[in-house]
Amino acid sequence: MRRALRAVAEALFKVLFAYDCLDEHLLPREGPAIVAANHPSYLDPVLLSLQVDRPIRFMAWDALFRVPILGTLMHAFGAFPVDVRHGKGRGAYLEARARLEAGEVVGLFPEGKRSRTGWMESSLREGAARLALETGAPLVPATIAGAYRAWPYSQSLPRPARIRVRFHEPIDPVPFRALGEERGIAALLGELRRRVDRSLLPGVKADLRMNVVYRLPAPWPRTYEFLPPMLLALLVFWKTRAIPPVLPAYGYIAYLLLDHFFIPQRRFVKRLRNVSPVVFVLLYGPTVLKLFGLPDVPAQGALAAVLAGALFPFLYERGRTTLEFIRGLLVAAAFEAGALYLAPVGLGPHVALPLFAAAYAWTKRTVFSTYTAPLLALYVLVVARLLYGGFPLVVHVVAALLASFVVSLFPYRLRPRAEAEEEQKAEGGGGLGLNLRE
Repeated sequence: MRRALRAVAEALFKVLFAYDCLDEHLLPREGPAIVAANHPSYLDPVLLSLQVDRPIRFMAWDALFRVPILGTLMHAFGAFPVDVRHGKGRGAYLEARARLEAGEVVGLFPEGKRSRTGWMESSLREGAARLALETGAPLVPATIAGAYRAWPYSQSLPRPARIRVRFHEPIDPVPFRALGEERGIAALLGELRRRVDRSLLPGVKADLRMNVVYRLPAPWPRTYEFLPPMLLALLVFWKTRAIPPVLPAYGYIAYLLLDHFFIPQRRFVKRLRNVSPVVFVLLYGPTVLKLFGLPDVPAQGALAAVLAGALFPFLYERGRTTLEFIRGLLVAAAFEAGALYLAPVGLGPHVALPLFAAAYAWTKRTVFSTYTAPLLALYVLVVARLLYGGFPLVVHVVAALLASFVVSLFPYRLRPRAEAEEEQKAEGGGGLGLNLRE
């Protein structure tokens, strides 16, 4: 049952959290061992177990076993409950020691509770170090990076985030016995903290940087955001000599200005702003095509769904990569408009836009690119079958390839360093060397 649940959970976690585990081979293949890790989220016992063949018997807060699904997973992965009330943990400690003496792997979180900051808490409980000194079992440090962003203590449900687990070289507790009990425990915990913090630091810095970015004021309308609606408004007005058809374009520009000056900033608001140019083109594009006598795009909902799927991996990507992809989609849409003029086949956008998305995912090796690129390419092939090949198909394929070439030739440019440093100073983020230039 554990093997089946592990396979299902691993597939689910790879989709939701772009999960990966590194150096799990450092966990001893046999004999007792103690896995000690930082504790950023409720997911941690499962995260540490997904790619490890040996069951890790975790001490876990007894209340977690009453959480639907999570409790079932924890039972399946071999966790056992701990009463965290003061003076009630002795029984769990004795059980952990008995499991070690039986040659099993025991997992503990020396912080004793979920981190409030993403770092390891300043004081660590002695249980892991004491067990290692008393039993001689090697202490295997592990770092969980990204889980604090996925499910911080202040949040009731998890959200998509990239999570990485890394196991470290085991620590032999025998040399620490010569220091005496008190000093040996302190030295062993100090070595544990040093190894975990060394690999945890980049992830924590990234989390802090993103928290700062989400609080920053929205930028002025970017060139690729305001230029398409302005040009489309001019073309539509030139064609119709009427105000109502251009109102959606000016309404979108008004939204960009409102976002900059008035809309309170948070994660969802910034993500909505990032994808808004694509949403605008998908909604306003059919009106423009109709006014200029170009063919209607059939199955617009299907095209929107495919592009939404292509956008999903960018929840996990760096801001610059996401914005470059959005800008590239707009470039592909512009070339596709020309392709529709040369080869007026309504299914053309179903070829050009997904093909560009597939090419970008593959060349940039974005998250899930090994899955998204082939799936998008397969979608294009199915549509190509409907187009019956020939010259019309070639024109729309060329539109996608031209867009890919333009994006690679003119990559998305970062903001000026001086502006980023000024924002860092204003937000107090410069102490950790956070790069806010995206």
